[in-house]
Amino acid sequence: MIRYHHTLTLIDNNSAAQAALSKSLQLAKKTKAKVTALKIDRPCSNLLSRLGLIPKNALDPMLFVKKLLTQYQRQGVEVEIKTIKNVKDHVAILNETNNSNYDLVVINNNHHNALLNEWVPSCEDHLLRDCLQPVMIVGNKSWQSQGHILTALDTSGSNLEHKQLNQCLLDDSQQLANLLDNDIHLLNCYQLDNWSMSVTPEKHYSSESDQKQLLWQRLLDSAKGRQFAQDHLHLEQGLPDYVIPHIAHQCNANLLIIGAGEHHGLISELKGHTSSVIVEQLKCDILAIKPQLH
Repeated sequence: MIRYHHTLTLIDNNSAAQAALSKSLQLAKKTKAKVTALKIDRPCSNLLSRLGLIPKNALDPMLFVKKLLTQYQRQGVEVEIKTIKNVKDHVAILNETNNSNYDLVVINNNHHNALLNEWVPSCEDHLLRDCLQPVMIVGNKSWQSQGHILTALDTSGSNLEHKQLNQCLLDDSQQLANLLDNDIHLLNCYQLDNWSMSVTPEKHYSSESDQKQLLWQRLLDSAKGRQFAQDHLHLEQGLPDYVIPHIAHQCNANLLIIGAGEHHGLISELKGHTSSVIVEQLKCDILAIKPQLH
């Protein structure tokens, strides 16, 4: 499970909303963690400000940041601000995580242009691929008490390592559910094996109903020992890119917890992977956990 001793987040230079910083502080208050906030020093590029038509302090997000930090510091949260030179967001985060011990990285979901994002990786894409720590990608939607966490499992793999990852996702989900006073929905989406076009069909062909029954049993086995209502277990046919956002919206999830899988090959490196596609479609927050951590 995530230890929640030290969280790294970014200060948003372009908005007073500060969703990533705000939610980092909310979690830190509940877990007694320290928060390190990176402020990337960039030259002001706002045309109206440079022309003197808008005072600089009217656009300064640090005014809200200082107020937010003061509020949580009074409640006992330890906060450190690090100001660094003008570098890309993901470079700043990766450099910092390589030099210090962090348990969690929290960043804003900037919802980039889908077409552009296919070929120009966003900060979220870089961190999903390269950051070893769990990455929480958040928006402005507040966490609702007595809300829902959606955990996406992949039960197609039957090896021990895969089962262990699923159990770790469930452990992390339960930990956050307790912290946020939420319940958990489990989702497994799948594609049926279709041998109708196969030149050499498998000898032990399974019907669609047999395959679905096997997947349903694996989902039940994953949930064994944990208290889940029947309507909190979802087995859906389709691609994760479309099924996961649909179910997250359907159950009005506060947070999606997903394993950020490893992908190989040139096209995968260029075009990203399932978790980055889902990030662009979701309105709720996402916690992506790397398999190698477990």
